[in-house]
Amino acid sequence: MGRAIEYRRFGGPEVLEEAECPAQAPGDAEVRVAVRAVGLNPLDFKTFEGDLRGLERVQRVIHPRRWLEGASVRFPRGVARDFAGIIDAVGANVTDLSVGDAVLGTLRSAPGQADTRGALTTELVAPADGVVKKPAPLPFTQAACLGVASQTACGAFRKLNLHEGDVIVISAAAGGVGSVASQLAVSRGATVIGIAGARNMDYLRSLGAIPVTYGDNLTSRVREAAPSPVTKLLDCYGGTYVRLGRDLGLTGRSIGTLVPSPAAILRGAQFTGSRHSSGRRDLEEVAQLAADDAIKVELARTYSFTLEQIRAAYTELAKGHVRGKLVIDLS
Repeated sequence: MGRAIEYRRFGGPEVLEEAECPAQAPGDAEVRVAVRAVGLNPLDFKTFEGDLRGLERVQRVIHPRRWLEGASVRFPRGVARDFAGIIDAVGANVTDLSVGDAVLGTLRSAPGQADTRGALTTELVAPADGVVKKPAPLPFTQAACLGVASQTACGAFRKLNLHEGDVIVISAAAGGVGSVASQLAVSRGATVIGIAGARNMDYLRSLGAIPVTYGDNLTSRVREAAPSPVTKLLDCYGGTYVRLGRDLGLTGRSIGTLVPSPAAILRGAQFTGSRHSSGRRDLEEVAQLAADDAIKVELARTYSFTLEQIRAAYTELAKGHVRGKLVIDLS
């Protein structure tokens, strides 16, 4: 009998509860993973808090029918998306993964969809197309941090057509997605202007970015820091950063935002991220870069797999300003 974290109503971390879950056999094109680590993302707590209104507003602007068709929510629901572990069973039509493989992966269900699975469980049945082999040098705790961040960054850069020679501004550059995006952009030959708080300036330099603190007169400070005109902007935070791109002279096609905001979309910014990811190929690319130390995975803190620790982890994550990733260690 396995254990899982789930919730039966919307609310803060206090709605999370631990439940027993019987072992499941993987279905067609699925694998079962003995989970060793789970990486946490802000979307996790936004989902169990029921903070879906921002996404709903954006979907109504972009794809109103798609939102209405997928808006029902069923309980109980699982928590978290990113995981790493060892395969202990494979379903039919899985040809490139085997029992005993160390893997990492991500669950890609959207908040409005009916899928109730979550990664915070001791044993997870997951679609094989969201799972890749873990490079041997990469620890499970770091591998579990890569799913959402890598597919979000790769998808955004694909939509923005990032290429060598670009000068890109990335907001929230020290966060879980921003730090991966900054290093991935550098690895592709772009110059990165990373926006973060003052305490993260040295950290951003270590990632290969040119750091700029957020705050007043940001446009002029970004221009002063950039070695040549800014060509792209990726907003990992929200708020006024789409406007910053406009102030820097960028058009909407050169501005991407990961944060659902009708105002940003109506200003012409592109709502992007994992929706534009190629899936496994992107995850494999970033995992190998991390294994080769071309991308550093910053672990802000590791928690154990207990209800008390998991609630504490999400409480910390919801406060913001976490540098890197929070991880639940099941080993």
